[in-house]
Parts: sequence; C-alpha cells; structure tokens
Amino acid sequence: MADLGDVYTQLRDDILEFVGGLERQELERSVPATPGWSVRDVVAHLAADASYAIAGDFPSEFFQSFGDAAAVRMINDWTARQLKEREGRPLDELVREWKTSGDELASMMRSEKPWPEDTFIFIDRVITTDAAVHQQDIFGAFGVERARESAAIKIGVSGYIATIGWRLAAGNLPPLVVDVGDKTYTAGDGEPGATVRASRFEFFRAMSGRRNPDQVRAYGWEGDPEPYVPLFYPYGMRSDALVE
Repeated sequence: MADLGDVYTQLRDDILEFVGGLERQELERSVPATPGWSVRDVVAHLAADASYAIAGDFPSEFFQSFGDAAAVRMINDWTARQLKEREGRPLDELVREWKTSGDELASMMRSEKPWPEDTFIFIDRVITTDAAVHQQDIFGAFGVERARESAAIKIGVSGYIATIGWRLAAGNLPPLVVDVGDKTYTAGDGEPGATVRASRFEFFRAMSGRRNPDQVRAYGWEGDPEPYVPLFYPYGMRSDALVE
C-alpha cells in the first residue's frame, strides 16, 4: 500500500476533481449522509480539517471518549465553527485552502515536517478516514458508485474496528468478529460474543454512522446484535435509513 501521505493526497485530488466538474447549483445540493450540509459545506469541512490539523487545533478529546454524548457535542461544535468561518466562500477559495493545507498535512504524514506539539497520535489516519467518508457522502448525493474498495476505505475500516474494540473493553463487552468477505477482524480481546458479516463498504458506511440501527441489525449476525449496534455510532445515532 502507498504511504499515507500519498493516499490522502490522491483522495483530496479525486474529491476536488469531482466537485470541480459540478455546476453551481449542484454544489448547493443537500447531502443525505450529512443532514443540513450541502456539497460545498462538505468541501469546506475537509479543507478546514487540514488547516486546523496543521495549526494544532484538533479535538483529540473526542477520540479519547469516542461515541460519548458530550464528545459528540464537542465535535459538532468544532465542525460548526469550521463551516461558520467559511460561510459564503466560493469553491475556488476552498480549493486553494485545501490544496495548500493538504500539501502541508501530507508532508507531516510522511514525517517530512513535524506535527504540532501534543497532536493526537492517530490524526493522520483519522483525517484520511474522514476524507474517505465524505467522498462517499458526496458520491451518494449524486447516486455515484465509485472507489468503494479504496486504500482509504481499508484504512478506515481497520481504524473503526480498533475503536470499537476500545469501547467494548470500556463497556466490559465480549469481542466482536467482523467478516468483510476477504478478511476477518476481531474487535477486542478474548472469546467473541458475536460475529457480523457484510461488505467492507457497508461496514465503512455503518461504522461512520451512515446506516441506521435497523440496517445494521439486517447484516449477517451470529449472536445478539443489540449490545454491539450502539458502537456503530461515533457521531450519534442515525434515525433514517441511508441506502446507497
């Protein structure tokens, strides 16, 4: 697999190439995966992610309390600030920001430049995963099926399963086996309490909160899904079914 800086840069460039071909009204299209956000808002958020990270403004506390209600409020406030600061900015300005900040961020990912002091240890994977999530959010707004087995999605699934393992341990729940078809992961240590089967893409979307609980329950489960379903929602429970 290419180094993470290359994966992130390619992902950014692919997103910018796609949105660069959209009409102005298409940039204002609502994104079903992120209620209340337009396509332009998603791009603004991604540009801000990079700018904030290289400035040392990243809510590491959220990842230390992944899924906690207070942590969800904190991350929502943080992203709301990103959009407020970029409200009304045209796409070309957002593109310039992300190209500049994204290049510097990729250099940090490659250890060519130092990270700001006290940077969250997994920030490179978190930001790459977030960009991959939002790429699929944008694709979903236009009914596009693309890049569903990308390197970034594979990185994201591994990371999400690791965080589920942390939350299982905190909740004294037995491990969960995740079968994506060509690979099997185990979240947590010890004797598994359940196994769940679906495609890698489905898990990626579900573990980023892009599927509602009934959709998660409809995966192939061996064992009781109920103790595990809440762990699929790091950003709060989704009520509506998102079908892509």
